[in-house]
Amino acid sequence: MPRSRSHHLHLPNYTFDDSKNMKLLYAIRIVRDLVNKMAMIFLPIFLFSIGSETNFLKYLPYSDFQRGMLAIAIYYVVVGLIGFLVGVPSGKALGKIGYQRSFVISFMLRTLMFIFLFAAKQNPFYLWFAMTIDAVNSTMFWGGYFSILSKTANQKNIGKDLGLLQFLLQIVAVVSPAISGAIAYFVGLEYLFLIGMILTLLSSVLALMMDVELHENSISFDEFLSWIKEKRFLQLAIAYSGKHINDTVIYLWPLYVFFLLGSVDRVGYLYTLSLFLAMFMTFFIGKFIDRYRNKKPLYFSGGLLSLLWIVRTQVFSIWNIALVDTFDRLATNVYSLVFDTIFLGRGKGHSSDKYFVYLEMVLSINRVIFWSGFGLFFIFFSSWNSIFIFAGVAVLVSLLVSDKKTGYV
Repeated sequence: MPRSRSHHLHLPNYTFDDSKNMKLLYAIRIVRDLVNKMAMIFLPIFLFSIGSETNFLKYLPYSDFQRGMLAIAIYYVVVGLIGFLVGVPSGKALGKIGYQRSFVISFMLRTLMFIFLFAAKQNPFYLWFAMTIDAVNSTMFWGGYFSILSKTANQKNIGKDLGLLQFLLQIVAVVSPAISGAIAYFVGLEYLFLIGMILTLLSSVLALMMDVELHENSISFDEFLSWIKEKRFLQLAIAYSGKHINDTVIYLWPLYVFFLLGSVDRVGYLYTLSLFLAMFMTFFIGKFIDRYRNKKPLYFSGGLLSLLWIVRTQVFSIWNIALVDTFDRLATNVYSLVFDTIFLGRGKGHSSDKYFVYLEMVLSINRVIFWSGFGLFFIFFSSWNSIFIFAGVAVLVSLLVSDKKTGYV
């Protein structure tokens, strides 16, 4: 049931859904994000070092820089391919074994993934196991996560729910990159994966505490093909892929900053600074979104994000990077909340499992295409400018998202 809570400092009442499952889902997502900010944020740097400094791709006639970039591309191409192949089986598992068991299996696999990533520092061959497991665990988690969130959240409060969740995620994100950057600098990147392993085990405990009703589904590959042929779903899939490309290049941004600053701990400190400056605006955006249901904030913030990708091609100093990152966080807070409110609102109903599973399969295809292009690009070029401009265009494509059922036009 929604509940009003008053805050100190004379802040307005903030209403959100706080049922048991929602609180546990928030906790699971917060822990997962903590893992991402502590460990996964540095995965591109780790993969680059594996490709450029070890014998993982030594047989290829390229420079160390190119082999480092190819190692990143290969990892996520494999994740995309396997993610697509296991999309239907993992979706069916939601209806047969339930959300909680699917979550627990996902977290156990993710724990194993971190073990293999840690071992890959000594033997890069273990990367093949890590990328395979990464694909399966991600596919099993996200379809169920979004399905529960869309079913449990009250339609009228969905913006507030997402706003609160994003605010909590940013509190976690404010300090974790700086801490993990310092750990990586003093003892090594691979030790961050041990922290990720421990926190992921905690997620399994939280998942077991959930009480979500089992919903059978009829997910199939043939039905996926029929959904893709439907015009409205295809438009949504294209828009969702555009947002995913923006998120992917943002994920690569710390690697670019690492090249500029030359130190992994500085990357963590800088990321923390920009997140801290942008955090507090998020708390009030969700209430605004629920009150004014139109896409003007999405268009404005998406346009700003697209512009910032062009600006990124011209920033080289630490303070300019921090300033651009701060504006990016502010714009992303609005952009992601409006986009996700539309995206989740459209998934409510009896077909929510199918809706989110099929969208995850689309994203797997998107990963294969993007990362294949990424790898090929850095075989022939060394400049990041084209990648940033491509991300700016992808943001504009994501603005195609629409759903008249939720009132957004």
